Amino acid sequence: MTDAGTIVTFEPPGPGTWEHDLSHCPPAATLLFQRVASTTMTTTYRSVFERWGAPLETMEVQFVEGKMYRRLVPLVGAKRTGPPPPNAVLWLATRLHPAFRRRERLASKTLAERPYVEVVDGWYGGEREAWIDRNLAMQAIDPAALDDAGLAHHVDVLDDHLVQGWQRHHDLHGSDLGPIGDLLAHGKQWGLDPVAVMGLLRGASPATLEGQQHGRRMANALAAAGVDPSTITGVAEIRAVPEASAALDDYLTLFGWRVVTSYDVEGLTTGELPSATCALVRACATEAVVRASADPAAVRALVPEADRPMFDELLDDARRAYGMRDDNGPLTAEWPMGLLRRAFLDAGRRLAGSGRLHEADHVFELDSPEVAATLRDASSPSADEAARRAEWRRHQAAATPPPVLGPPLPPPDTSAFPPAIRRVMNIIIAAVSNLEVDPATASQDLRGLGIGAGVHRGVARVATDPDRVLDVMAPGDVLVAPWTAPTYNAVLAIAGAVVVQEGGLLCHAAVMARELEIPAVIGCRGAMTLIGDGDLIDVDADTGEVRVVHRAVPEPARHNIDLGA
Repeated sequence: MTDAGTIVTFEPPGPGTWEHDLSHCPPAATLLFQRVASTTMTTTYRSVFERWGAPLETMEVQFVEGKMYRRLVPLVGAKRTGPPPPNAVLWLATRLHPAFRRRERLASKTLAERPYVEVVDGWYGGEREAWIDRNLAMQAIDPAALDDAGLAHHVDVLDDHLVQGWQRHHDLHGSDLGPIGDLLAHGKQWGLDPVAVMGLLRGASPATLEGQQHGRRMANALAAAGVDPSTITGVAEIRAVPEASAALDDYLTLFGWRVVTSYDVEGLTTGELPSATCALVRACATEAVVRASADPAAVRALVPEADRPMFDELLDDARRAYGMRDDNGPLTAEWPMGLLRRAFLDAGRRLAGSGRLHEADHVFELDSPEVAATLRDASSPSADEAARRAEWRRHQAAATPPPVLGPPLPPPDTSAFPPAIRRVMNIIIAAVSNLEVDPATASQDLRGLGIGAGVHRGVARVATDPDRVLDVMAPGDVLVAPWTAPTYNAVLAIAGAVVVQEGGLLCHAAVMARELEIPAVIGCRGAMTLIGDGDLIDVDADTGEVRVVHRAVPEPARHNIDLGA
């Protein structure tokens, strides 16, 4: 273990150009998260890219000092560092090299047959319910009722469930991000505004509103019993009304053990945030607003007339896929991670109680096999080792990583590729580039990309500690966060607006804002340093700006969160 006094340094983990993933990883990932993310994503995207006929080997994921980095690995020349070959050389190679010729055939087949439509239909036709059933079956096992050997076995089973879920989640990205990327890529060719194009998908992600529907059911039950749901401050008040209590049980059964504040095992789950649940009920006290799907007529009119049938097909495919985009992650990734967290929490209490850990939360410094091994055998790893890991991870969390490791690359030029590969590469570029804000164009002020319409004025709740901020949010407050996960959907009917430091048009905060029809500014790189917790702010979705109306304190607290801008 590196000594805690050592300066954190960031070196490329291999050849090529590595981009820091700012939207899916905490400041210092646990060993569990690092293993699961790096192994499942690298392996799964190898299969996804082959299926689509992409000229890429995989998207490789590695961790450097607890920070997540990724690179797109070329199909040929994976160990090469530097710019791609000249277009003339690339043109010739992609038509003569057997690997590229095979990928061109696969790309043509996928684009012609559109197998992703069948995958999406299969998700809603039975796979979704199968994942819910699997999660519920494992949730029915109470870790506290198991002896140490039984808990060790339960950790093993849950870890396998999590790995399978992560693999399936990223495999499904080929069928959800692919059609959306295709629409965006063609929209760029037609000169369409990408914000307007993504706006056409509003209303196609019902899972985003699922938490709100549960909140409204609780609120309606309270109102029917003569209790004003807008005054609820504690779960006991919900429990006092039998119908509301039953609705709460249904909500917690489906959402209670999903991690919310992080994708990692350290993130709190919905059931650990009772104040957020009460705020959700208060936010649902008013009458439901009927939200209409977006009308594509105005955007469609800007498409060349001969291309409008293709536009219609692309939009239909993207709308089908869009709902699965934010629906599958909570079921395949965040719920399995929350169930493993529950087992870790119980293991941590036992191991600390028997002296095998100095502190219960040091269990998060162990990977799943180590937790299981320690439950079976007190000798490995030691309590001192776990404590050293915790100290070093705190050191890593405070470090500022560079946005890119290795030589920066120019924007990719796909013109040299044969037609089907070119279209697939444009799809991948559109999808990947719209997940994050472009660090080359991002400013450090309170401007970003506006999602939705209008201006919302509210109190800023700055998620320097996301575990705390969701517990104190009141209806109408503005969530200000580095990023959001799809499981935030369960409680973010509370928010009047959202501001996130990271993310692009395809990020979860953008999806959530569209579906909830609340203003958002995403990719607002100054959000975590220029907005103070408790500040009164205006979130202007029309201009993509955030304006501080009144400071809660004379000078905003500097949160020291610099995510490599």
